[in-house]
Amino acid sequence: MTAYPRAFDEVYVISDLHMGGRRNAAENFQIFNRGERLGRFISYVANQRKDGDVALVLNGDVFDSLAEDGITSGVALDAPSALRMMDHLYKDESFAPVWDALASFLGRPRRHLVIVIGNHDIELALSVVEYSIRDRLSGGASDPLARLTFSVHGAGFVCQVGDARVFCTHGNELDEWNWVDYSALGQLANAINAGRTVEPSRWKANAGTQLVVKVMNTVKRRFPFVDLLKPEVAAVAGVLLMLDPALVQQLDLSTVLPIWRRKQQGTRVTSDLLGDYAVQMLATDSRASAEEVAYELLGANSRELAAASGAAVTEDELLLQVEMDRRSPGTPGARSNGGSARAETLSGLDTLSAGEWFARRLGLVSRPERLRRALQDWLSHDRTFNLRDVDDSLYVAMESRVADTIDFVVTGHTHLPRAMTYPGGCHYYNAGTWIRTLRLTEEVLADSEFFERNLWPMLQGGRMSALDEAVIPGPGNQMVPLVLDRTNAVRIRTDGARVSGDLLRVRDNGVGGISVLPEEDTTALEAR
Repeated sequence: MTAYPRAFDEVYVISDLHMGGRRNAAENFQIFNRGERLGRFISYVANQRKDGDVALVLNGDVFDSLAEDGITSGVALDAPSALRMMDHLYKDESFAPVWDALASFLGRPRRHLVIVIGNHDIELALSVVEYSIRDRLSGGASDPLARLTFSVHGAGFVCQVGDARVFCTHGNELDEWNWVDYSALGQLANAINAGRTVEPSRWKANAGTQLVVKVMNTVKRRFPFVDLLKPEVAAVAGVLLMLDPALVQQLDLSTVLPIWRRKQQGTRVTSDLLGDYAVQMLATDSRASAEEVAYELLGANSRELAAASGAAVTEDELLLQVEMDRRSPGTPGARSNGGSARAETLSGLDTLSAGEWFARRLGLVSRPERLRRALQDWLSHDRTFNLRDVDDSLYVAMESRVADTIDFVVTGHTHLPRAMTYPGGCHYYNAGTWIRTLRLTEEVLADSEFFERNLWPMLQGGRMSALDEAVIPGPGNQMVPLVLDRTNAVRIRTDGARVSGDLLRVRDNGVGGISVLPEEDTTALEAR
């Protein structure tokens, strides 16, 4: 009888690599920039517990198809597109050290690799991508293939370390913006395997994907920092809106804004990739006010700025226009009836779109000031680097989803490293990320003069290198880097009868190697 779940002596978990995007002499759209370090870390893991079984779990968002050229629908819709993407990921000099190290890792006896799906690498659920990765990492040898596991249907991954049970999941399943429809993915995989052509219009991406594909991928050409605003949530939409108010017109409000999903009574979002499958979304009172829409998009500082700037139209008028846009043919999320009648009630505002309303209200405010206010909202009560933040949303949401039999749960997705314990004794970890981490201090956002004179030129300079080099005011009148170099991993291991977990910080050691030490302000957490 096969033992379930699989048992290991040590498990290492990393998350959110986001390999993807292009880089050349003129531009850089790669947010992952630690390929050499990660390759050395994978080699480090391969050399641990040489007489035992060691697993490395890539816990979602291993690559980032939304950053890849040619993936315009939020997912590769055919085998050639998927294979071109994977070929680029294997060969790009930024990512090649990672794949080389993974192949070497699997080539070692008793080394096991687990790949868990996230929300930026949903192509992992396509057979063509899984086979491509298997071929790249095994070289056709059967033994490595037996130690390579894919978890690509939203179930996460469970294993045993000593007497402790470990559950790994990306965490996007608890994020309404980035929830993945695995039924639709299955239909897409079926179509590709059967050689059928899939029309892009029949793929309905989730809200976070729409935000990336329709807005962020356009904005980042001029403002590369927006790609570091992770994960894609409503607060990020507010930052983008303050950069360019017309951007709201690019989005399907009925899908992208949770307020519209909740408020539009009877709204149905159809996942009709290759069939008639449909999902009844949450529905309550359809009489949503435009003020609520504005509140959903803009934070307190941004709303205060908008109120002080003197709007040319009222919130009620915005509501009428957005409703008209929603009902008018040719508009995202539109319905075919009622548009002309509603337009007649707008008293001359029938050509004013939602984006134009925001533009008119905020047009007299400088773009740097709009952005500063929006970033203050994005970082309101920020506790990114509080590793024991008991109010962490993913930590709170995950508690009810794990049974008492789970000793360690490991997530990713939010890019916020965490090491905490639930009241019942289960230990919670977030493995953080391996991309650049944007660190905007309260000091720089409070200093409007420094922000506009010094930081704004770098934010809108169009060069990722400018962000890497930038320094900003921090606590104690000290200048600190704008981009924080912080790469983490979670380790769970046996030591005799004892099983413990650690949140690790991985650093370059300055002499061509790495240091792997427990994250500052954390201690080992022992299983019950």
